[in-house]
Amino acid sequence: TITEQLGMGVEEAAEAIIEIVNENMHAALRVVSVERGHDPRNFGLVAFGGAGPMHANALGRLIHSRSVIVPPTPGVMSAFGFLSSDIQNEFPETYLRVAEETQIQELRATIEGLIAQADEWLEGEGVSEDDKRFDLYADCRYYLQNIQIPCRFELEELEEQSSDFLRGRFEEAHRQRYNFDLPDSPLEIATVRVVGRGTIKGVSLLESEDGAGEDASGAVTRTEQVYFDGGWVETPIYERRKLRPGNAVAGPAVVVQDDTTTVIESGYAGAVDRFGNILIEEA
Repeated sequence: TITEQLGMGVEEAAEAIIEIVNENMHAALRVVSVERGHDPRNFGLVAFGGAGPMHANALGRLIHSRSVIVPPTPGVMSAFGFLSSDIQNEFPETYLRVAEETQIQELRATIEGLIAQADEWLEGEGVSEDDKRFDLYADCRYYLQNIQIPCRFELEELEEQSSDFLRGRFEEAHRQRYNFDLPDSPLEIATVRVVGRGTIKGVSLLESEDGAGEDASGAVTRTEQVYFDGGWVETPIYERRKLRPGNAVAGPAVVVQDDTTTVIESGYAGAVDRFGNILIEEA
C-alpha cells in the first residue's frame, strides 16, 4: 500500500497526497499569473467547482494572493458563467509579415474581411446591431521566434501610416512578461484575429443590506475531528446557508453546503460580504 511504501500512517499519507495536488495546482496558477507578468498579490483567487473551495485557502497561501473568494454557489459557477457571458467566435488568419514592411492598407483590408465574417456569424446567431462588438488582435513575435503575444488594437489605428503602434504595444507586453525587449529585432505579425461578440445584458446579483455582525455561532451545526498540519483538531462545522453578511468565520473551520465544502485553515478567517461571498484572508 501507499502507507507501507512511504512509511506513513493513513492520515499522514492522505495529507501528503493533498499537498502534492495543491503544489501541482499552484504550478498551474503560476503559469497564468506570474509567468504572464502578473503579481498574484494584486489579485483575489476565485474558488469554483465542487472541489475548488477545499483547496482554495491552501492555494491562496502558496501563491500569496490578496484574498480567496468563495462565491455562494461554487459548484454551479461555470454554468452561471456560461449563461451570463457574451457569445463569441474567433476569426483568425495567418499573416506572417514583418511589421515594419507591412502595408497598412493591406492589413486593414484583411481585418475588414475578418470583421465581415464575424458580422455574418453574429447575424446568424440573432445578435442585434447594438449588441455586436468586434475585438481586433495581432499575434506578434520577434522574427523567427516561437513566443507570440496578442496585441489588441482599434480599427481606427489602421488609418495611420505605419505599424509602429503595434511594436510599442508588443514590447510593453514583452517587458511585463519577460522583463526585457529586443529593440533591434524585427517584429513579425504571425496571425491577425477578429473576435466577434454578442453582448449579454448584465446579470443582477442578489445583495443583502442586513448586517448580522461578526458572530457566526448560529451557523455552527457541530464540531468534528479534522486533520490539519499533522494532527487532529476539534473543528467547527458551519452550514453555509445560515451564514449572514458580516459574519466572520475563524479558522480552522469547515463550511458545508450542497454543492461544495470550504476549508478555512488555521491563521485565516472568512468574512461574509453583502453578496454572500466568503472572503478568506490571513487573520
